[in-house]
Amino acid sequence: MFAFVIPAHNEEATVATIVGQALEAAQPGDRVLVVDSGSTDDTARRAREAGAEVIGGPLGKGAAMQLAVSTVDSEWTCFLDADLVTSERNVAAVLREAAADGTADHVVGDYEYDHPGTILASTFTIYEPLTARFFPEVGFHGANALTGYRAVRTRLLRAAPLPPDFGVETFLNISVALLRGQVNVCHLGVVGSRYRYHGGSMATEIGTRILDMAEAHGRLAPADRPEWDEWLRAGVAAIAPNTADQGRSAVLSRLFSTVRRPMPVSGPSAPAQVRSRSGV
Repeated sequence: MFAFVIPAHNEEATVATIVGQALEAAQPGDRVLVVDSGSTDDTARRAREAGAEVIGGPLGKGAAMQLAVSTVDSEWTCFLDADLVTSERNVAAVLREAAADGTADHVVGDYEYDHPGTILASTFTIYEPLTARFFPEVGFHGANALTGYRAVRTRLLRAAPLPPDFGVETFLNISVALLRGQVNVCHLGVVGSRYRYHGGSMATEIGTRILDMAEAHGRLAPADRPEWDEWLRAGVAAIAPNTADQGRSAVLSRLFSTVRRPMPVSGPSAPAQVRSRSGV
């Protein structure tokens, strides 16, 4: 069985779209659950009218996801974004099929953005470099490694509480790798979303989650943490001014400069990285 979980904060304009896809993908015994994450609009009402089960939840994407996990008993939990506007395929159905037909423990939904100029600044400049440095066993999860569309075996979600913020997808990628879970990437086609800019907070939460986990797993010494925090702060400051009216070339130039910044010399040695592949 599957639980389709849709965390939603102020998504009254779009939530019915993904609810409709989840209901179409659902089979007998599946749940379609919207967690209203501290919304101040009609998200909950629109979700109920669309046919979803709705529960009130705390503010914060990860906090809403954690609440849902505590209520489900299905083999799989399939997370979906509430800001979906258009898609070539039914994303819920694609994820369900990929999970049910394969041997994976974690199915990551990669996709193309409907606007070809979309640039994943936080993924490119913060997530990828830090993950490669501290958790090389995570590997490549597609261009949209931090996608909100993914299916995870529920038992893996119970190994540790999910972080309450936008670092939750980062946490899932790393924690499943540490648990030696099998990850598959499936393609969802072209997806259009109602993306909202969160300033530098999202990038900060992503980077902080990686550094916290690196420290917790003995891959970053507490004494070395301040210089990595400064590297993260400078990187977030460099990408935060990115806006569409600056021109794609100017934005890319700044992102390439940001990702080429030297990293602190402290951190895991090569032998430690190799050893980390064989255990948590």
